[in-house]
Amino acid sequence: MRPTVTEARIKRHMRRLQRQADTATRNAARAAHRAERHTIAAHLRNMGVDEATATGMAATLRKKATGGVKGFVKKNGIRRDCTRYTRGQVLALLDAYKPRKEAFKVARQNLLALAA
Repeated sequence: MRPTVTEARIKRHMRRLQRQADTATRNAARAAHRAERHTIAAHLRNMGVDEATATGMAATLRKKATGGVKGFVKKNGIRRDCTRYTRGQVLALLDAYKPRKEAFKVARQNLLALAA
């Protein structure tokens, strides 16, 4: 039996509301997942390292890093691939990291003391 115009409109409205609810749930789950995962440089900056030191240390740590989740960052509207790590993964990398530059040595020592 064919639905009436009113029934069809109600069903269409209900499907639209369900899609919106599903999208909101998915977006909330994605935000919660990404909240704990950042790039290595972002973790270092969040822990108090200055921009230049964080960038230099991240370049070195990235070479030794394994695992992580593939993601992307947008800079000036351009999408670039990146790998995101948890704070524990970054601290494990720092623990194994043996820097030669004095600024990196001080930053590593401060970060490991902060984590302990």
